[in-house]
Amino acid sequence: MSTTKHLELVRESLVAVVNEMRANIIRSSYSSIIYEGHDFSCALLGADGKLVAQGLDDNPLHIFAVPYSTARVLDAFADDIHEGDIFLHNDPYTGGTHLNDVLMLYPVFHEGRLAMFSAARCHWGDVGGMTPGSLSGRVREIYQEGMRIVPTRICERGRMNDAYLELLFGNMRIRQEREGDFRTMLGTSRKAAEHVQRLYRRFSAEVIEGSIAELMKRAERVMRERIAAVPDGTYYAENYLDNNGHENEPLIARMKLTVHGERMTADFSGSSAQTAGPTNVGPAMAFNALALTIKSFLDPHSPVNHGSFEPLEIINPPGSFLNATLPAPCGGMVECRAVMVSVLASALGQALPERRVGDLKGGANHVYISGNAESGDMFLLYEYSAGGTGATARTDGNHGTRAWPDGDFNAVWGAEVLEAQTPVQVAAYGIREGSAGDGEHRGGCGIRRDLRVLVGGASLSVLSDKNIVPPYGVAGGESGECNRFVVIRAGEVIQPSDIPGKVGGFILQAGDIVRIESAGGGGWGDPLQRDPALVADDVRLGYISRAHARARYGVELSSDGRTDNEATRSNRARLRDGRTQLAVRPAASDTFEGPRRILALPTEARQRLGLVAGDLVEMNAPAAGSALRAWVGAQDAPETQLALGPVAMSILGMREGDFVELRAAAPGKVQPLI
Repeated sequence: MSTTKHLELVRESLVAVVNEMRANIIRSSYSSIIYEGHDFSCALLGADGKLVAQGLDDNPLHIFAVPYSTARVLDAFADDIHEGDIFLHNDPYTGGTHLNDVLMLYPVFHEGRLAMFSAARCHWGDVGGMTPGSLSGRVREIYQEGMRIVPTRICERGRMNDAYLELLFGNMRIRQEREGDFRTMLGTSRKAAEHVQRLYRRFSAEVIEGSIAELMKRAERVMRERIAAVPDGTYYAENYLDNNGHENEPLIARMKLTVHGERMTADFSGSSAQTAGPTNVGPAMAFNALALTIKSFLDPHSPVNHGSFEPLEIINPPGSFLNATLPAPCGGMVECRAVMVSVLASALGQALPERRVGDLKGGANHVYISGNAESGDMFLLYEYSAGGTGATARTDGNHGTRAWPDGDFNAVWGAEVLEAQTPVQVAAYGIREGSAGDGEHRGGCGIRRDLRVLVGGASLSVLSDKNIVPPYGVAGGESGECNRFVVIRAGEVIQPSDIPGKVGGFILQAGDIVRIESAGGGGWGDPLQRDPALVADDVRLGYISRAHARARYGVELSSDGRTDNEATRSNRARLRDGRTQLAVRPAASDTFEGPRRILALPTEARQRLGLVAGDLVEMNAPAAGSALRAWVGAQDAPETQLALGPVAMSILGMREGDFVELRAAAPGKVQPLI
């Protein structure tokens, strides 16, 4: 049989197997985070551990890390893999994501030879640890996050290791859900193996494996062509996570992207050291972020297989928060992956200005509310609120939706399911007015969601980012509003932690409202260039207020919602004149205090912006891949020009004498609501 003749049949047949795996998991899983949230993914891998097929709806956060995990299983068991074996894994240091994401690898044999692996990675709602749900903003070591499963054979030649499973499930909350989801993964994997074996009998091993090899060659060839079309050069980018959950000190992610011919190298050297808090990630996430971003930016439409990733290289020294080692906790891996995606998008925006995109709302926004219902049974509510997406050169961002790094992950837990299963009421849910990053194309708005707890003694844990450092804008666009998580008790706003966005086991009272306000996406382009009619539409739809339209866009609206063109022209001229723009000159080096980039501002500029030492400021320029953030230094500059080091000049795409716009980085457009 001809391999080439059957390429599409083989490819679509393998994808169909993965799609059926997804359907089986959704229909038979026990945890709402899986059947409602779709926090799981499926894939097929070759006997060498390389990705062969995935579905369009799968979560790239899971899938692009699976080859790393599979490689570690192959390293551990080598030739000692037999028909009837099954492997479990969730260890971040050997290719896992965070401990809640449990991977089942199921070897598929044909005629006595290992042919493929089916893979199902599902988020288990709890895997033990110090707080219900296992994810907390206040952990200090991975042992506080639950059961860590290094590559482990839990079934050998068809005989299940019941003692090992008893140890696992005996250390996890709401055991019946964990066992149910395990059985779901097991049944799904067995059915996938049957389908793959049927395909081998139908097409033959020669055709199946020859087709896979050809599909990978084609994917690699396409990616090499796309990389070759990117201008050769070295592109720098940096961004911050808010803190490690214990001290209000940011973490810096540094990245140097080198494009040379048909190859691309991402170097994360110089990023902050790993922390004794949850904002760390294991080695697989750098590849995950690079593969996802490059595929999305350069080749979004062709099928996904391992061939697309062959031209990519990563330099990521161990010991940083982006490649952490034992015992660093890794619950915040989504937040870490998000900051890596943001720096990659920034660097690609410098290389390909037409593809610049505003930053996203951050990571997973993990919110856990747990306690005992009136029946005495434990409940566990896991919210994972979506937010605004970034604007592009052609479109506004979207409101309260999942973005391109998230796959088919749902925006929130359905209110009907939530209220039926937990003693929690959805008191309010909607668009968070004014949270989008302003721009010629604005970012998307985040959401506001109020959850009223109906029983006493419940607890709240939160693990999120972008509560201090907001999502960046591009091409002159402004930042989105930060995430915010508060408790409202008897009409009073209570901060559940002294570290924004990091909460561990805060005790709730009956009637308390947990308010989730997610970040908006970064804007694209000058807000004063936005079509006034679009601004009027945003006011009419409740995305922004009239005051916001006037103050941020210069648009004046009459009482009936019509645009006052003359007043708008006058407002916009006034706002332009009020901007703070400074000429730049090169400095010998970039200035940092710890992870913080430090900027010495001329006295007049600092006073005009109303800033003091330690405030967060951002610089924006037309050629920049993203806004560049810095903290105001203790000493003012002795001149009127702004001195910038070589990396800052490169990120902003500036030469001596060019002008950069400065503004406060945390816009504070949205006032807290009671």
